[in-house]
Amino acid sequence: MENSNSVGISEELDYLKSLIDSIDNQLSVLVRGMDEYNRALVVLKENYLKDSKDVKIGIGAGIYMKADLHNEEKLFVPIGSDLYIEEDSSVTLGRLDRNIKEIQDSVQNIQQRRTEISDRYNSLVAAVQNQMGRNKG
Repeated sequence: MENSNSVGISEELDYLKSLIDSIDNQLSVLVRGMDEYNRALVVLKENYLKDSKDVKIGIGAGIYMKADLHNEEKLFVPIGSDLYIEEDSSVTLGRLDRNIKEIQDSVQNIQQRRTEISDRYNSLVAAVQNQMGRNKG
């Protein structure tokens, strides 16, 4: 009986550990996405960029080109499958703000869930260690 109980606990520990790892990966993806949105938001809000004559745009492979930014004009916004639409910068700014807020809410909810799972994992580990200590004594 005790052996089957330890197998069940071992399986639950493995399951909880895999959940924690999966959540960590999800959080990493969300944070990277939020960072990208924040960078775009900063660029769109920076007034000095409108007047700057020394703007460089990355084109890949570490290569940059000089460019002129026209922030008052419409932006090209990806909608998927390498398709873009033109959108007023004010609409884009609003959407970026909403997206960042949604990601922050998701990160907070996922971190709360991770804490719950981690607490359960740590409780099981402590219970197993406590049981092993009693069995030795």
